[in-house]
Amino acid sequence: MDTILRINNLFAGYGKECVLNDISFEVEAGKKVCIVGESGSGKSTLLKSIHGFAGVSVTGGSIEIERNILLGIVPQNPGGSFNPIRTYKAQIGEALKSNNIDFKIEEVEKTLQTLGLSDAKRALRARPYELSGGMNQRMAIATTMLLEPGILLCDEVTSALDVKTAGIVVEQLLEINRLRKTTILMVTHHLGIASKMADYIGIMKSGKMLEYGPAKEILDNPQNEYTKNLLKALPRLKVN
Repeated sequence: MDTILRINNLFAGYGKECVLNDISFEVEAGKKVCIVGESGSGKSTLLKSIHGFAGVSVTGGSIEIERNILLGIVPQNPGGSFNPIRTYKAQIGEALKSNNIDFKIEEVEKTLQTLGLSDAKRALRARPYELSGGMNQRMAIATTMLLEPGILLCDEVTSALDVKTAGIVVEQLLEINRLRKTTILMVTHHLGIASKMADYIGIMKSGKMLEYGPAKEILDNPQNEYTKNLLKALPRLKVN
């Protein structure tokens, strides 16, 4: 498989504060990667560094993204990314226009339906405050997918959802990967989600990558003591 993202000895943080310390790993095209760690481990900073968020400073190492690969990011809280009083149709149309993509209603509705929003017309007429947290999260994923990213960055996308809804979102991300071959890089504190969906798993703590490798190897034969404790302590998400 072709490697489309390389993180080489990355150091990054905010101002003078170094959050990430010597992070290295690679992501292959079409694979699903989950980076697991507790709050404050640096997971979200890693995604922000890859995406190039303002305010995050890369002070060492490098991030190499294959040419012409578009990054899309799905935030932890979609409510903070959308205007609460404008319809999703208007906001999705604006996002597509700003990326020079035509708004094709059939394609938009098809994408929404892929994500389990069967009444796509109603969803497009809705405003964020009119939808549940799970539906808003799926609208955020749909909006990002319409931009046709080569790599989908997911920042704790299930953390604010109940277990059932989180399971639905995970299944729909797996369906996106299966149908579109979209590479997924997700950060999560939930090892159950990683065990369900990842081809590769990384374990982070205090800004360092303790382990990284094929999911089966990490889950069945962890080498680091912290990983072993994490496997014992974190609940596993049960999905059908």
